Amino acid sequence: MILKHLSVTNYRNLVMANMDFSSNVNCFVGDNGMGKSNVLDAIYYMSFCKGFATAMDSMNVNHNADFFIIEGDYEQETGSSKHVCCSMKRGVRKRLKVDGKDVKRISEHVGLIPLVMIAPADSALILGGSEERRRFMDSVIIQYSTSYVEALIRYDKALKQRNAMLKQEEGYNEAVMDVLEDMMSASGQTIYEERKAFVVDFLPIFLDLYKRLSGNDDEIVGVKYVSHGDRGELQPQLKGFREKERIVGYSLHGMHKDDLELTLNGFSVKREASQGQQKTFFIAMKLAQFVYLRNRGEQRTPLLLLDDIFDKLDASRVERIVNYVSGQDFGQIFITDTRQDHLDRVLATTKRDYKLFDVKDGEVMPR
Repeated sequence: MILKHLSVTNYRNLVMANMDFSSNVNCFVGDNGMGKSNVLDAIYYMSFCKGFATAMDSMNVNHNADFFIIEGDYEQETGSSKHVCCSMKRGVRKRLKVDGKDVKRISEHVGLIPLVMIAPADSALILGGSEERRRFMDSVIIQYSTSYVEALIRYDKALKQRNAMLKQEEGYNEAVMDVLEDMMSASGQTIYEERKAFVVDFLPIFLDLYKRLSGNDDEIVGVKYVSHGDRGELQPQLKGFREKERIVGYSLHGMHKDDLELTLNGFSVKREASQGQQKTFFIAMKLAQFVYLRNRGEQRTPLLLLDDIFDKLDASRVERIVNYVSGQDFGQIFITDTRQDHLDRVLATTKRDYKLFDVKDGEVMPR
């Protein structure tokens, strides 16, 4: 999948921007706060119908406007073209059009333009709570499994209703609670099996990538999926803990508590790893996500967005990352950085066609 042209109106600080891209490498350079990341965020939006920086659409509208429009022209591996238009007006539901036709369910669109974005905020994979690591698994699996998306929706709906019943001071209807727990158990089993299968296939890709990027055979890393699904069917667990969960007022058991244990030499990455090791860890996780999706991609190579990823890395790790992503297997890449020398190193390493853009005060100018 190749993004040929991007048009942005009133998206964050991008008041009006039109860009024609290289089918290989596209680099954006500029100081912090100029709008480089917003360009990548707009590209991300067309794949997922939400921003990377924030899922609140109202936060993405320029302060001096009441709407935004993002349009992109894509070329698929088959040679056919696709036009995507995302728009949103304050107080009105967002609108998605593909080739001029309204898309009613956004879940039907997610995965059609596969994309992986790596940004400093991904440090939350290591430093944040378990919801960040569940979000990581979800962001991969929803791009190829519609049954997983449907299971997530059903599970979340039943979970919210169950939590509301647990909070009721007058007690709850046991028959209704049984139905909700059956729904959580059935959809939860789908979620559990999909996540478990993903981690099994993802792990060897990640291990190989971390070794390549760190350049250190002594750094032994691990990713382990931990879930209440490991105990068996969820329904008996939910029923058995009803009264205890009434005391706290919410559900303590289920796939909404799943996590990934991330380790370095047998210890928690969060506690034991240096900043450079932590950053190498989550970059390797996200690049492994790219490779995983590409391998499943049915001739659709994901777009790769690298937002200011070289900061806080020593020169040797930067060089290994640059050498890796400069290969021919990565399709179309978009890179931002405040430092021209980082981008020069990328461009010197790659033998592929590229385009350079300067970004200043929301204006994007090709060189």
